[in-house]
Amino acid sequence: MVSHVENLRECLAYPLMYELRAAPLGRRTLVERTGFTESAVRTELEKLEAHELVEFSKMGTALTPKGRRWFEARWERLLSVREVRLESLMLDRIGYAAHVRGLVGEIRSWLYRDHAVRQGATATLFLIQRPAGLTLTDETTPLARRTPRDAQALQNSFPTLRSGDLVIIAFAPERGRALQGLWGILCALAEKS
Repeated sequence: MVSHVENLRECLAYPLMYELRAAPLGRRTLVERTGFTESAVRTELEKLEAHELVEFSKMGTALTPKGRRWFEARWERLLSVREVRLESLMLDRIGYAAHVRGLVGEIRSWLYRDHAVRQGATATLFLIQRPAGLTLTDETTPLARRTPRDAQALQNSFPTLRSGDLVIIAFAPERGRALQGLWGILCALAEKS
């Protein structure tokens, strides 16, 4: 269904299925939560339905049992996606972050940053939870020593962080572009694993 990812249009399934993981949602809600156009959401949902991964009802669109298994098999490491507000590290107006378990050895932040930028993000941050606390992936100094409020905000946003986990943040002037940039990275990571 989703093969090699060159752009986010090829992996619209991931953010849509992520949003549907807890409960059925209407198309407008999916548009609002993902930042995609209504046309793109409708088209992708129809593709997912053709593969029996989602079903439509008066309650909205829901994952089928097959869809839930398909999604969970690919995203067992993705624990959370949410908007974050930082003080010193806010690289644009809006930031969306993902908590990903155990992909540290696979991260080349410059390569994945390019995926985000192609989707409209203006900047990214890749952080790793180490025994001493969150750090930038290429540093060992805990974030709490440099920007204690930002470190605390991230710890509060992702309370289940454990050593080796990643926090990936995409920034943009608009919500949709930040989300699409983040999902560009996550889709590229999903293809790798």
